[in-house]
Amino acid sequence: MKKGPVFLVGMMGAGKSTLGNLLAIQSGLPFLDTDEWIESKAGKAISEIFQQQGENAFRTMEMDCFAELSFEKQWIATGGGFPCFNDLMGKMKTVGTVIYLKLSIEELCTRLKNNETRPLIQSENSMRVLHQLLTERSEIYEKADHVLNGNQALMDLVHEIENLELI
Repeated sequence: MKKGPVFLVGMMGAGKSTLGNLLAIQSGLPFLDTDEWIESKAGKAISEIFQQQGENAFRTMEMDCFAELSFEKQWIATGGGFPCFNDLMGKMKTVGTVIYLKLSIEELCTRLKNNETRPLIQSENSMRVLHQLLTERSEIYEKADHVLNGNQALMDLVHEIENLELI
């Protein structure tokens, strides 16, 4: 069993934050959402960061977030692109355990079809963009220590993760 935090990775809409919050409540350990951390530090929404400063600035903020993390036992939900840039997947695996919540493109499209807060899918062809992002990121996500079916019920996911005995 690895020491350190448990990172939840996967596409936007995979349920990382919801699951991380629930796991924190169940285990009594802290929970951190990297997107919320960035928004708090920047004083603005991620969509505003993308619009005003661009994606590269946001990816730098993700690196800053990782650099400031406490590597104690905790649950950390990452943004969808977090593990895919600046070798953050490798860095996460070095200090903790990484769980990929894998969902089908169909389920992701259903969950995100009316979402207007995700800057990378704000286009007329948002579902095509989502499919392209998943295709680009899947290889990195699959490097996680554990790949779980994110299409299952939330409590089933909680039990599956508890059975991994990571905490």
